[in-house]
Amino acid sequence: MRCTALVLGLLVFIPNVQAQPTADSLEALFSSSRRSTPLAFGMSAVVPGLGQAYNRHWIKGAAAIAGEAAVLLLYTSWRRQGVDGRDAYQMDAHTYWSPIKYAYWLNDYAQYLNQLPDGRPVTAPPVNISQALLSIDLTQPDAWSDSERLAVRKLFQEIQLLERDSYHGDTGAVFSHVLPFFGEQQYYELVGKYFQFAPGWEDYVSIVRDGRVTWIDENGDFIQSIEPEATGPGGTKPNVSARFYQYAEDHADANTYLRRASRITTLLIVNHVLAAVDAAIFARLHNRRMQLSLGLVKDIQGRTLVAPQVRFHLNK
Repeated sequence: MRCTALVLGLLVFIPNVQAQPTADSLEALFSSSRRSTPLAFGMSAVVPGLGQAYNRHWIKGAAAIAGEAAVLLLYTSWRRQGVDGRDAYQMDAHTYWSPIKYAYWLNDYAQYLNQLPDGRPVTAPPVNISQALLSIDLTQPDAWSDSERLAVRKLFQEIQLLERDSYHGDTGAVFSHVLPFFGEQQYYELVGKYFQFAPGWEDYVSIVRDGRVTWIDENGDFIQSIEPEATGPGGTKPNVSARFYQYAEDHADANTYLRRASRITTLLIVNHVLAAVDAAIFARLHNRRMQLSLGLVKDIQGRTLVAPQVRFHLNK
């Protein structure tokens, strides 16, 4: 490393006190040429591009700010679409998927399993669907009273008990899932994901007899849609209704937007870190290339002078 000192400004005689600038005033005069590394880092850590502007790297600063704005716009858009979609599919679940209809199916399905010649008997008690339960508006959960919430929770507990004792009639496999409690995140996912829950949708084929939905006709025979997992040509599920598939699609779309918004926050963090590190590095490089100092020098007549000096550090 070789240092070359350049004497700048007018040389001032030490004996002339009134005309002599102080060391503090001269240092303050030239200190603007130095850059604060912590300040540069902090500025870009808060707002990418500010540290670059502080270093007078205008193009890099503009690029960092533009990148930040683009990421924020994408995050805001995807987050909004995801939240709106989530609100919409949750409302659809409240409106078109009925835990009571599902409970009716579950009761009939237990009877269906018990009449299979090689079936294992289902011994769990049927779900009790009282008149008080039928009077609850399941589409407006925010309006439920405490007693209504308790009644709905009891309904779900009875459903879960019967589910744990049931199995798929076509395969003999036990149910892989039980219905989560109303309003849980898994509740909104499962009702549109597994065919086991398809009978709860309002357009799932059933009949109305004796004032309730059922899958047993007037002759005591089970109708075809008693088995939601029945497989048709090409692996289709002919008993599963259109609303089930539409809900599954809407749920997937909303979650896709929410995942995108979540993942893009990583770019926000990376942009802040990279911009902050870049600003700090170039502020430090600037200071290493040019150091300001004050010194005492002799002029050609032998007089002692105070002079500001700029030292450039050149790497060989």
